[in-house]
Amino acid sequence: MPKAIHFAIVATQIVTLICLCLAFSVLVIKDFYHPLTGFTGPGLPGYPDSTVNKEYVDLWEYTGFYFAKNFNFFPVPHLNLTNNQAFYPYGTNSVFQPWGIEKDLFYAGLYSLFQTGPWLQFYYLLSIAVTVVFTFFLLRKDYGLYRAAGAGFIAAFFNFYAIAKYPQHVGYAILHWTILSFFADFLIVKRVVMRQHVSLRLILLRVCLLVLSLGQDLGYVAGYALTSFTVSILYIIALNIQRYLIKKEVKIKKILRLQLLSYKRDFFTHPKTSLILLAITAIASYIYLPLVLQIGKAAKSLSDTGDFYGAWWTNPARLIIPFFPFLNPGQNYANFFLDSTEAFFDGSPGWFLLIVGTVGLWQARKHIGIFVPLLIILLLCLLYHPTFLPTLKIFPWFSFNRVSGRSTLVYAVIFCIFALGINLEHWRSFGKKFLAVALVLLACTELYTAYSYKAYYQPASLNENFYAYMNYIKEQPGEAVLDFPFCVHGGNGIGPCPYYVYNSGIFTLRRFHKKKVMGQYFGRLHPSQAEPYIAAGWDKLLAPDTQKKTSIPQVKCFRSDEWSFFTDFYKLNDFAGINLYTDLLTKDCTQEFYGRFGVPTMVTEAPTGEE
Repeated sequence: MPKAIHFAIVATQIVTLICLCLAFSVLVIKDFYHPLTGFTGPGLPGYPDSTVNKEYVDLWEYTGFYFAKNFNFFPVPHLNLTNNQAFYPYGTNSVFQPWGIEKDLFYAGLYSLFQTGPWLQFYYLLSIAVTVVFTFFLLRKDYGLYRAAGAGFIAAFFNFYAIAKYPQHVGYAILHWTILSFFADFLIVKRVVMRQHVSLRLILLRVCLLVLSLGQDLGYVAGYALTSFTVSILYIIALNIQRYLIKKEVKIKKILRLQLLSYKRDFFTHPKTSLILLAITAIASYIYLPLVLQIGKAAKSLSDTGDFYGAWWTNPARLIIPFFPFLNPGQNYANFFLDSTEAFFDGSPGWFLLIVGTVGLWQARKHIGIFVPLLIILLLCLLYHPTFLPTLKIFPWFSFNRVSGRSTLVYAVIFCIFALGINLEHWRSFGKKFLAVALVLLACTELYTAYSYKAYYQPASLNENFYAYMNYIKEQPGEAVLDFPFCVHGGNGIGPCPYYVYNSGIFTLRRFHKKKVMGQYFGRLHPSQAEPYIAAGWDKLLAPDTQKKTSIPQVKCFRSDEWSFFTDFYKLNDFAGINLYTDLLTKDCTQEFYGRFGVPTMVTEAPTGEE
């Protein structure tokens, strides 16, 4: 291909990528001016508003804030996990947060320099761009410019489930290293099966991606990258055992000697690339490995949480649901599939990916061996039930996996890889044109349907009064602030928090006012962590209306002995003041608070309620 034409193609692809990222910013991210916080849009079509936990959005910035305050590089990188910054004054271990080390360090660095800002929005957009660009460069040699570009586009923009996770579960929307890990593993397996040379650069890249993937969400996203690596390696080992030990095609010593010579030649042919990959791997290993080991050890020490409360199962039959305006996985089919999904796109990658992936797999069936690891992973994910058939728990990193539908995160990349083998050349001219047009129409329809669901999301904006309020708290003497009502809760159902939907995210306001707080939400909470609150009787001060379902959650105020307990607790600890959430109290109780502690010095409205 002439250089001029090649340059024009590359330039066109760059412009296209910029346009796609701009469109994605407008349709999905929408706000690059404010911190990522709760939003103002309505609930989802067909689902009650309570299924969209708007307060949970704030948790993703909070983990970055926590890193900014508690991460230390020396003597080795580590987090201060046990302290009384939350669950004040009793203290707790903060290990069960949705840590994504790369995301959290990215936010922590910018927060330390510029305080709060739209740092996660930029990080998410950067993740999308990295997925497209690096997928293209990974596949270009094997599949050409157009297929490589198409694969990058599909992996980034056709993963409807991951995109729908933004902003409530933004940690699960960030998949770049995991997606690239799947592509790299596929290329390595393909070369081994086809008896092609696996270059040193590809091996070093895979090792680098393995370490970098540890910087993504540790509960799920990193686990899928580790699963791809493990299954692929075991498959390669089994294949080589069959070839060299059972069939004895070639002596192992000879193979090893030839490989070492080949890798030595590869290194001196591309020394800069090899050294850069080794340097990135070394730096990432130094930062990530101690943190992952620390978090894993701390999680294991608190892993005895009893039964799986809230274990969600997705029926594998949801795989066949298309994304049509009148029929799509965003509609509530729980009664039909008899499952308990967590999110509204659980289990379905869409018909376009399902069709092109199936056709590509069928057409490449003579070389089905190159897809075996992916088929194994897909089967393990589809069959997984957190309680009755925990297939994924054969891998230690999925010990806390209680949501089977989150495997949908990797369906797009798996079917995208299957689709790389699609070939329309043997079709007759009319059939080829008809199929191409039909697939384009299907892709456009599903893109429109999936992205139309993002219309419900309208980012919340924080006004100047809110920042003034938070700055006022920050300037007051006292190390903590007393939020009432507050929330102590874990995703496994443990902890006194009857108003979870209303106030589970108020602890994240720490990133604005810098004070310690009493409550906190964890993905999982050990019963021992909630014991101090139960023993003190805090759960008895929270009085929800479980019968009449009134609009005000707290239907009674305190008795005289409860007022004494609350007042003494406030006086005996170092509080800067009380954040009173008046929309959770009766008017009489609010007035009694004012009579006992004084009228509010400031009032504002936050995404977590009125204070």
